Amino acid sequence: MLNQVYRNIVFPAFETLWKRRGTMRFWRELEQTQWSSREELDRLQFASLQELVRHTFEHCPYYTNDWNERGLHPDALRSPEDFANWPVIGRDEILQHRMKMRAQVPGMKLYFKSTGGSSGVPLHFDLDWEANDRRSAAWHRGYSWAGAGPGTKQLYVWGVALGDVPRWKQWKDYLYTRMLFRRYVLNTFDLREETIPEFFRAHNRYRPEVIVAYTNPLYQFARSLDERGWKPYSPKSIVVGAEKLHDFQRELIERVFDAPVFETYGSREFTLIGAECEKHEGLHLTHENLLVEILDDDGHQTTAGEEGNIVITDLTNYGMPFVRYANGDRAVAGWSQCSCGRGLPLLKKVVGRQLDILHTLDGRHIPGEFFPHLIKDYSAIKRFQVIQETADELSLKIIADHTWNASDEAHLRSTIESTTGDAMKLSILRVEEIPLTQAGKLQVVVNRYARTNQQTCPTT
Repeated sequence: MLNQVYRNIVFPAFETLWKRRGTMRFWRELEQTQWSSREELDRLQFASLQELVRHTFEHCPYYTNDWNERGLHPDALRSPEDFANWPVIGRDEILQHRMKMRAQVPGMKLYFKSTGGSSGVPLHFDLDWEANDRRSAAWHRGYSWAGAGPGTKQLYVWGVALGDVPRWKQWKDYLYTRMLFRRYVLNTFDLREETIPEFFRAHNRYRPEVIVAYTNPLYQFARSLDERGWKPYSPKSIVVGAEKLHDFQRELIERVFDAPVFETYGSREFTLIGAECEKHEGLHLTHENLLVEILDDDGHQTTAGEEGNIVITDLTNYGMPFVRYANGDRAVAGWSQCSCGRGLPLLKKVVGRQLDILHTLDGRHIPGEFFPHLIKDYSAIKRFQVIQETADELSLKIIADHTWNASDEAHLRSTIESTTGDAMKLSILRVEEIPLTQAGKLQVVVNRYARTNQQTCPTT
């Protein structure tokens, strides 16, 4: 009953009457279009793409100049296949040309946004007001598949604002988080072995319907509870995002909390890119708002089941268009139809950050997910981080309990070196703390060498 009051009265009143946003209208549209056929969705998506490209060419100086130099004009975009002729851009283009990427349209109001800077340099960008409402609507639709729509009682294991927050902002955040969205937040910065009992008591007191969490902190929480033999209150569902979810993490989290896990994939630039529905057959893409491509390192479309670089075009952001933007992530293509009946295509799997792939001097490319799969079997290791400093230097930082010994370290070293080869020097460092990012996430694998040498997705 309370959920229905929040979803049908409180939240709509706040969004539509108080904030005067179009979120509810766009959400209703998305609830309908998700059941359209794939052919109809593709047709609508291409029509939106043509409108965006024409607007971008006419109003955004950077794109106008770049596309003119390449001999590209909106009239040449006659089929989805033609879009492969348009160039792929990356962070560097936005960092250098952001102001010229803005639409020069008098009276257009823009939101200022920025990423957390996990790649070393924060990315600042803009979007128009309607685009912000449309991406909020897509977020609510995707989370609702997991039973986590507005008004449900939610426990967030998430990052919070750092530094001294003014008292007025604390009250504003409290009213917004607790009163409007019914969220109770457990700060990932405070999640340590010694605070596990406190987190456990807070969770059981609050008794959430849904847990929404960063993947790695929730896995750490579940693992600690499992080791202690403590049984937490079971929510109806769990939504994870912001970090790569591995199968072994899903299995443990679902077993400990006795609830299904729903994976989501998003970014600050686009909000929700994809999310699982109740069938758990892949990530439904936000096809109405975003054109998602998976390209190989030469810029060509990958086939189903083939890993590649994620390239996204935001079809709704007319304020500062993202046209074929390589966000640095890797995924496995697989545009199959879900048995749920939704026409939205499925992304088979998100692999992780491109810059988190390790490169050796003898030509090996080691995916970042190698290390979580390996280290999960060493129960003494509570947290870890792998850093490639140079072309031939790799360091592994670990936080381990008292059972960690020389034999374990020797075995771990041998296993890693059999994969990295003789050309890579490995250091294993036992530390007391591994810093989180400013957003409260744990970077499991960091390739500083790749970041320094700008090993990014090739542009065409």
